[in-house]
Amino acid sequence: MPASQANSFASAGTIRGKDADLTYDPENGGTLTITVSEGKENIHNRNIIAVINDKKYRQDAKFPLQKILLLTNDEATASKSPRKVFNFEEVNATNLPQSFVDANSLSPRTVNLFSVKIEEPAFHLYVIISVGSGTGQAQQYFDDVVKPAFSAFGIQESGYEVYVTSSSTSITDFIGAVVLPRANEGRPQTILLLSGDGGVVDTLNVLLSSSRSLDYVKPVIGLVAMGTGNALANSTGLNNDLTRGLRRFFRGQTCSLPTFTATFSPGSEALIDEGRRTEPLATSSDGFGIVYGAVVCSWALHASLVADSDTTEYRKFGTARFQMAAKELLTPSDGSAPHVYKGKITLTKRNEHGEGVQQALEAQEFMYILATLVSNLEETLVISPYSRPLDGQIRLLQLGPISSADVMRILGLAFQGGGHVDDEVVSYVSIDGMRIDFDDREQDSRWRRVCVDGKIIRASRGGWVEMSKNDSTADVLDIIA
Repeated sequence: MPASQANSFASAGTIRGKDADLTYDPENGGTLTITVSEGKENIHNRNIIAVINDKKYRQDAKFPLQKILLLTNDEATASKSPRKVFNFEEVNATNLPQSFVDANSLSPRTVNLFSVKIEEPAFHLYVIISVGSGTGQAQQYFDDVVKPAFSAFGIQESGYEVYVTSSSTSITDFIGAVVLPRANEGRPQTILLLSGDGGVVDTLNVLLSSSRSLDYVKPVIGLVAMGTGNALANSTGLNNDLTRGLRRFFRGQTCSLPTFTATFSPGSEALIDEGRRTEPLATSSDGFGIVYGAVVCSWALHASLVADSDTTEYRKFGTARFQMAAKELLTPSDGSAPHVYKGKITLTKRNEHGEGVQQALEAQEFMYILATLVSNLEETLVISPYSRPLDGQIRLLQLGPISSADVMRILGLAFQGGGHVDDEVVSYVSIDGMRIDFDDREQDSRWRRVCVDGKIIRASRGGWVEMSKNDSTADVLDIIA
């Protein structure tokens, strides 16, 4: 195919000021092969934030100047530590193959976003940096990657508001004080959130627990995965490349975020500050505690290991913290047997007529109970293999009082593509909701902890939690996916 054809997969141009032969292979994620006099270089789409036209090129130039916004990481460092070093580069180029440009160009949404005059009062672009998420790399990622990427697009520091968290309530405070009032005034808002799932659930809970006007305009969230598990990012494809979701922010489309409501018996409370303190839940008009989620509602082993591993010391180990906590729960260091969780579970399902029906489970002892809207709890932990991105379907994974060895075997299969759901000891079904009534014998409050999107709620003794899928009236937030 002649190199002069604009839509060809090969072209003759320049890279970093040097003459180059450029060949693009769209297979296997897409690769641009650059051949210069010194040798060859491959640039993969998964390393590219975007390709843009440089507005400053000379009018008499043969080809417009283009920029490849490229992100690489230090593989040697990445293999030894959960903390990664990211290297951002603006690669100047000309006459890139059009198919390569098309595969990495901005979405129309982003073009419109960046074409708005920043001084217009109706326009708001925020960056929220959750410094405590995961292994604490959000600030570094903003400084080294996001900020120069914005600059390459022509968006200067005055063109967006940066908010850095300083406490566990920082995101909640910012959404309530700034984003919600502007949404109620009908103003479009886009938030680039450098956080884990917690930042999304904080935003969601403020918006759903507050009054919304008839002029309300849904805020749009672009998520850059900085947490430990990053279930939302891994389940929606945001974390499928090296950029942790920044590529999707520039290239993706907005989608409604499916949600659920977890209602708790009076007296239930949220555990904060590594479980050392409590705070009351938001309450409904009838006095029940309310927490909203978009990822998972769990009890028993999953909730316990999330709660036990949510400490500064454990977080240093990244996702390994979950396995460390699970080992202690399943094989306690004092030599005792693992706890068997006691309660009554009632499921809500749809019959052949589409009507909601209740089904009480016969078993009242469990090891693992997890209801989820997503497929992956971690990058390789496929907890619900039948889930599809943002499909809004709740699926329940249930394990009875099986041995510790069987639990570890089942969880091991989940890390192998989700094969655990085919095991005979696993129950895996679609539901519309569930209710857990905690057994009075669960006197120790450790065994009444419930996880809602990483938040830990301690249910009252003899109390209950009820989870239900939300309908379109709870459609208050869009996510770029």
